[in-house]
Amino acid sequence: MTEWCVIIYDKAGSDRSKLRPQHLAGIPPQVEQGKLVCAGAIFNEPTTPGGERTFAGSHLQVVADTKEEALKIVQGDIFAREGIWDMENIIIYQFGCAVRQPKK
Repeated sequence: MTEWCVIIYDKAGSDRSKLRPQHLAGIPPQVEQGKLVCAGAIFNEPTTPGGERTFAGSHLQVVADTKEEALKIVQGDIFAREGIWDMENIIIYQFGCAVRQPKK
């Protein structure tokens, strides 16, 4: 199995807030199946120091045999199915993890 670093930006004007509970509920099964080892939001820079962060998209570390299989895993997420993520410009690279520490 290969680990894949995935960056997916949100489509301009999309509102992930309504689908976020379903999106978050879909993460634990992927982790339990060994398909997802890390995931989280990426943010735009605040317009003012200490200002509110806005969502830019998502980062995922997917475990799959092929890039195509990694893409299928991502396509199964509600953000992909409902058009929140800009799937036409998804970035997927093989990833070689040198170190990983648990979140504190």
